[in-house]
Amino acid sequence: MMRARHALVLAVFVLSVPFAAACSFSRGYFYQVTRLRGCVVGRDLKFLPPLQYMRWLRQSFPVAGARLTLFEYRNPITRREDMHELLSVQADANGRFDFGNLVPGHYTLIVERGDLVDWFDVEVKARVPETEGVLIDISPVFPDCKGGHEFIVRDKR
Repeated sequence: MMRARHALVLAVFVLSVPFAAACSFSRGYFYQVTRLRGCVVGRDLKFLPPLQYMRWLRQSFPVAGARLTLFEYRNPITRREDMHELLSVQADANGRFDFGNLVPGHYTLIVERGDLVDWFDVEVKARVPETEGVLIDISPVFPDCKGGHEFIVRDKR
């Protein structure tokens, strides 16, 4: 009788836990840059999944025509529609983009091309090493948190 009660309590507990994504990214971690220009790369290599883990291979595919949209940073974000859009640029055929001179501050950057979409929090500030460029990998991320979603800052040091 006692075992049945414990099993019932355990079953109710397990079934009441909401499903969670296997991999989530922290909000509020700001990539610090002096300017926002660089290259968007990435590819969904689902035709042969082990290839998705090869960083150099994923990052050898420029994402031509990617749309990069800069929003005023807000926390918490509930919906994209509630965000204040500031500026939008489109990457060229080689995945290159440049936002020009930006006012120092905190921003949310959304990068999208087809079904590849990624969000990054960015801080533009003067008191960091001068940014030469950024490499943004918008490849899909596997449930074990490996794969794309990389924002790599290259500075002039």
